[in-house]
Amino acid sequence: MRTSTGLGYASTIHAAQGVSADTMHGLLTGQESRQQLYTMLTRGRTANHLYLQVVGDGDPHTLIRPDTISPRTPSEILQQILARDETLVSASTLLRELHNPAAGLFRAVQRYTDALHVAAEQLLGPQTVAELDQADQYLPGLTDEPAWPTLRAQLLALAAETGKHSLRHMLTAAAGRDLQTAGDMAAVLYWRLPELTPPNPGPLPWLPGIPSTLHDYPVWRAYLAKRSHLVADLAAQVQDHACQGDAQPAWAPHGSHPSSALIGEIAVWRAANGINPHDPRPTGGTQLETLRAFWKQRLNRDITRATHEPADAKAGEREAKRTAVGKQRQYQRPEQRPSGPSAPGR
Repeated sequence: MRTSTGLGYASTIHAAQGVSADTMHGLLTGQESRQQLYTMLTRGRTANHLYLQVVGDGDPHTLIRPDTISPRTPSEILQQILARDETLVSASTLLRELHNPAAGLFRAVQRYTDALHVAAEQLLGPQTVAELDQADQYLPGLTDEPAWPTLRAQLLALAAETGKHSLRHMLTAAAGRDLQTAGDMAAVLYWRLPELTPPNPGPLPWLPGIPSTLHDYPVWRAYLAKRSHLVADLAAQVQDHACQGDAQPAWAPHGSHPSSALIGEIAVWRAANGINPHDPRPTGGTQLETLRAFWKQRLNRDITRATHEPADAKAGEREAKRTAVGKQRQYQRPEQRPSGPSAPGR
């Protein structure tokens, strides 16, 4: 043991500043900045090794975060870190960023989806949630799978909408085909589950609407409606701002002629999903959630058509007509702006 092993010391990045070692092993979650990454990668004299967290951490408060529902690839995590600059900014710059509708849309989408899942848990009650967390009794090892947090959130949402116990939805999906050969049973079950079909559309085409059970839930009704309205308002601002510019967007392929409507749609998609402005991919990385994946495919097809079709007058006229209709229906607002209580506590 003495000849083949050596002592290792664990430290945070901040505490490791000014410290050197022969070899460094560092763990990154994707929330670090480029400055922290530089500090980490310059601690080892002979070697520096990075380990990336690409699955959820098991914390129940992160179950509904976009990074848990749609995990990023290692390359995307590194790009996210390199794009995060924690250099001090002036008060005027910070104020301008806080009023940026694109940044506000990303935060609003996160809070809207967060509120839907938390409301579903409160509606179902602690007993139902506790029973779901015992899913290993029916499918051994299920709660240890990487995609379990995503599956758990979807099962609770389905139970809140349909009134059927979440375990019934899980067992119905499990009865479809054998799961023994699945690399991640939870991921397979998630794709087998039916889609949520609220009577009211979501504020964005790929976001779920407010289920009728939650819409009739007095504790959450007004808050969820306000959240939905905020997402729709910010999306409209992002789209209008994108359509006003004359410059070709950075993501547009060479020789393409995207319409102003498509430019606005892509701008909303990128803002709502927090895609790095410097990412050359028009619709960003892989989307694992079904509705998001379908909408991403639809946008990619529109971009392909804009690349290969000539921008003649008739095509532009047809697109303008489609835009006039689509813009009215795309970002849905609640029928009324309720004046209810503030967000209920968890």
